[in-house]
Amino acid sequence: MSIIDLVVVIAYFVFILIVGLISYKKIKNEEDYSLAGRSLGYPFTIGLIIATVLGAGATMGTTGLSYNMGIGALWWVIAYAIGMIGFAFVAYVIRRIKYWTLPEVLQARFGNVARLIAAFTMILGLIALFGVQVAALGSVFTAMGNLYGITYETAIIIAGAIMIAYTIAGGMFALAYTEFIQASILLIVLGIVLPIILFSDIPVSTVITTLPDSMVNFWGGVQVAILVGWFLTLIPFSFVDVSLWQRASSAKSERVAKRSIFISTALFIGYSIVMVAVGMTGFFLYPNLVQEYGTSDVVLPVLILNKLPTVMIGFSIAAILAVVMSTAGSILMVSGMTVSRDIARYFAPTLSDKSALVTSRLTIFLIGAFGIIFALLMRGIFDMMLLAFALYVGVAFVPAMAALFWNKATKAGAIASMIGGGLTVIPLYALNKPFNIEPIFVALVISTILMVAVSLITYKEGVTTKKLSQQE
Repeated sequence: MSIIDLVVVIAYFVFILIVGLISYKKIKNEEDYSLAGRSLGYPFTIGLIIATVLGAGATMGTTGLSYNMGIGALWWVIAYAIGMIGFAFVAYVIRRIKYWTLPEVLQARFGNVARLIAAFTMILGLIALFGVQVAALGSVFTAMGNLYGITYETAIIIAGAIMIAYTIAGGMFALAYTEFIQASILLIVLGIVLPIILFSDIPVSTVITTLPDSMVNFWGGVQVAILVGWFLTLIPFSFVDVSLWQRASSAKSERVAKRSIFISTALFIGYSIVMVAVGMTGFFLYPNLVQEYGTSDVVLPVLILNKLPTVMIGFSIAAILAVVMSTAGSILMVSGMTVSRDIARYFAPTLSDKSALVTSRLTIFLIGAFGIIFALLMRGIFDMMLLAFALYVGVAFVPAMAALFWNKATKAGAIASMIGGGLTVIPLYALNKPFNIEPIFVALVISTILMVAVSLITYKEGVTTKKLSQQE
């Protein structure tokens, strides 16, 4: 990596911090900080969504996954895309009811206990997801061969600190401005320029005919149990993804929210197909990466450093930084909003806007610090992401959908569903999926049964609150 490439990367970091400081001046209250004043049109809303969904998991996680299993990695893309399309049809409800967070929705229908359970579960998942992003940065620097003495651990600390600083300063306005640019860099550099250069030297047909049969078998290349786990985790997660909820709430209208999700889904599918092809090409060129680096997550930066010319290396590394920074910023924003609105206001109902803003920024700092620690202790970007998703889905999916769309859902049913789902998924993961059973499948079944059974037992006509989609 040349000094020119390094200058490009450093310039990007400086740009991010400057945008955060400029955005600081636009923030007048908590709504400005968390939702950008509900004023975002198509360009910024699409930029926020696409830069969020194309995070470390969809970029480095996908290339690492396809390096290991080949074209079968596209099944996770299909699962997530189906979930996003489904979410587009409920986004109008989220935009209309004007609740800021998913725990706030649960509180409106089921009371404070449900809100607190969801909030604390969400915080645990967000710590893990932020750790995924900074771990991705560590993998980039590992692939660079400890560039200029920057080790994996040092890279995680530096990158995490910058992510925390610019999110604390600028809030959602900073994310809206930077992510529009980040999404553009990402799609152009990694989604278009990289494959053009890579496949001009190595035709896709050559890669396909050379790889093992298992890696080019779309229908049989992935175990059924893994497919079930992906679909049962990623589709429900899309409906309760707190980042998507926040984007829908930040849009200036219901139409902008819905159409922006459709457009972002199309971009996500196209980009992910490219990343799968890139990961498979990485296996074709460097079949011993796992033995050399200890993880397949380094395949994308290795390809960039070995196959792209000077300057393009800098822009490509900056693009990876862009995707990681954008998702990390979104995670931190959601964590700050969750604690300030769903936890702090429970214990201090009269909390002022100014105090809530301070609470949100302090939370971002603490969640970021715990996420950095998590990244230092864990490896495996895609698996870490799925674990965080599964925990949250097991607790929140069924009660959230019932709150929005089922009139007979009760407080007792929701609490039983949340506790049952959470207490199922955690031990099954801790036991490393006994009998090859997907924890999320069992958790969703138990959560649904408890929701329906307990609600029907405790339902009282005229007393149980109506579904939120009927409320104005």
